[in-house]
Amino acid sequence: MILPIEVLSASGTTASRTVALQPAQADSVQSLWLQLHGVRYADQASVQVNSATWIPLNNSTVSIAEPGKSFGGIGGGFSTLVMTLPLPSGTLVAGTNTIRFRFNQTDGFTSAYRVLAWNFLASDGKKIIPPEAFAEDAPETWQPPLPDPASIKMGHDLWHTASLAANSLPDSPRIQAHCADCHAHDGRDLKYFNFSNASIVDRSRFHGLSTLQGEQIASYIRSLPLPNPGRPWNPPYQPGPGLDAQPISSWAAGAGLSWVLERDTDAWPYLLSQNGTRRNTPAPNLQANAVNLQDIAPQITPELFRPDGNLNPREIPIALQLPDWSQWLPRIHPKDAWGPAFTHSEFAALYDGEAPLGSKNKTAANTPLRTLLATAQTTDHNLHPVAATFAQWSQARRSFLKRFVEGKAAWSPALTDKVYSAQLWQLAKTWELTQEFALEGRGRDLFGPAAEDRSWFNTVPSETAPPETHIPDGPAGVGGSALTNQYFSASWYELQLILNSGNHQHRDRAPVDWVYMVGRYRDLYNQTHQPEPARLLVAVIKSLQSADPRLGPDNLTQGWRPDQNVDPRIMISPVWAPIFQPLPAELHRALTESLLAAWMDKNLQYPMAKHLPMGVHRQAYAPPQGYGDITGGSVWESAKQFRDAGVSPDLVRRLQQWGIAFADRAARLQY
Repeated sequence: MILPIEVLSASGTTASRTVALQPAQADSVQSLWLQLHGVRYADQASVQVNSATWIPLNNSTVSIAEPGKSFGGIGGGFSTLVMTLPLPSGTLVAGTNTIRFRFNQTDGFTSAYRVLAWNFLASDGKKIIPPEAFAEDAPETWQPPLPDPASIKMGHDLWHTASLAANSLPDSPRIQAHCADCHAHDGRDLKYFNFSNASIVDRSRFHGLSTLQGEQIASYIRSLPLPNPGRPWNPPYQPGPGLDAQPISSWAAGAGLSWVLERDTDAWPYLLSQNGTRRNTPAPNLQANAVNLQDIAPQITPELFRPDGNLNPREIPIALQLPDWSQWLPRIHPKDAWGPAFTHSEFAALYDGEAPLGSKNKTAANTPLRTLLATAQTTDHNLHPVAATFAQWSQARRSFLKRFVEGKAAWSPALTDKVYSAQLWQLAKTWELTQEFALEGRGRDLFGPAAEDRSWFNTVPSETAPPETHIPDGPAGVGGSALTNQYFSASWYELQLILNSGNHQHRDRAPVDWVYMVGRYRDLYNQTHQPEPARLLVAVIKSLQSADPRLGPDNLTQGWRPDQNVDPRIMISPVWAPIFQPLPAELHRALTESLLAAWMDKNLQYPMAKHLPMGVHRQAYAPPQGYGDITGGSVWESAKQFRDAGVSPDLVRRLQQWGIAFADRAARLQY
């Protein structure tokens, strides 16, 4: 049986599979186990086994496995969910059995779902159908439906010019956007992530085109001479062991769903040692081999938190399933959302157009990114104008959206769709430009030899988070709830950490405001009630490593600034205690002591005159509201709490002595 099973969008569309069971097997079946991709709302899909009643899939009829359950299950954040559906006794029979999957109706945005895996479960939870009964579809064998040059040319033209409907619902309006406007302009995203011919044809029909036109577009996509390591369900850039060993052209494909952990605590072996299993080796059965956290504590040393180190988050798996490619794409193109206000804006022009009429700035900074990148293809080319133009493009987006989101904006699902889609459009187009012009491997050309060997040049991922445009939690939030709004916020901030955490060249609060980003972990926990101490500490470590190791605290914009970053008090703060609740007391103690020791060792690299130089005006630092317990200086005032947490008396004494010296000099210099 070939997987996945694609269930496409015409209302009532079904797909089926048959399997033969022995009498004892049929009698033992208690439930149906499913791994589904793209079931995004309740009752979108239904399942029938043999002649039994069709069962709609929603959070009441199925049991969702963690961590997907805590992120909202069906209708939540995760695109791929594992679930079990109880089956009445006698549903299965000896001999041939048929399972059917149905797409019930579209919500105006969704047009398909996929069954990535399925099986019947016995009462002991064991799968009935052997693994060898299933086989994965092989994209390398796919061919254009219409391989003649004329059809491929027509597909190319349709991709760029076909008039589209908003969706397949009755009386759906025509839209201004073409396929190339929301997707990569040349369609490389559909090729890269291996969207099947059938899914491309179906989506074409969803947008008002004919089957023939869909086949022509699919033929064009299939003909593109581009790498295609991804799959629609594998989240782009999902971290996992061995990912850096793959060609850089495979980075965006991610490590795959198999490296989305069931529990955050399973990340500890990979956090402590990044010489893990390579990506071409199947992910371990972490459920059967749960990490013994008691064994982890003796391995914790200050080296883990060393500010002069370089932790690689790309290779540390997490229990957060990042958005799939479909969740990167805008629901509504900005030209359909905002009309001429967008098409005549600098936000639009900096992508691939000319500077808008009336622009006061006619310098090279107004050169569109696509034009600029076309001239920057040699490794000796100065990439600083590219990074500067990405930053200008981000500022243009902020300026464009400001009129809609600031002040007393009347937030509604419709306004959220428009605003968030503008953010997603920029994100998808940034991916397009990054891939087309092979930027991911040129981080060291821009940031120098100490930079990551693969990186983005901008902060577009974090700027895609809903809070960046003031989208509120609740019914008007992205996804329609506080939970989904926080999920997407966490995901895009996580993606920023993976793609560009600063390359040890932070300047003031840029490119990552670490205190704010770390604070959002608590906001997500308040919705999911799923602690993620390992993922949190990866962010804390990267925050400590954000400065250039060669620059001390006397460099007020780019150097080590212990009073303006996340500090060790996060480990002893009562507010943060629920995040660390899963950790045994000894592991929590070891982490607290090691973080404080690494932080102190870095501080003591510099004389107090470097921390508090004479004649230099230091701007007062105001931490983001609610985060003052993990930043802002005066860590030594928490000496008692560190001592109560089991930190060694000698280390606490060093902290106090350093604090006394710091406070004394600050008083004398009237800081």
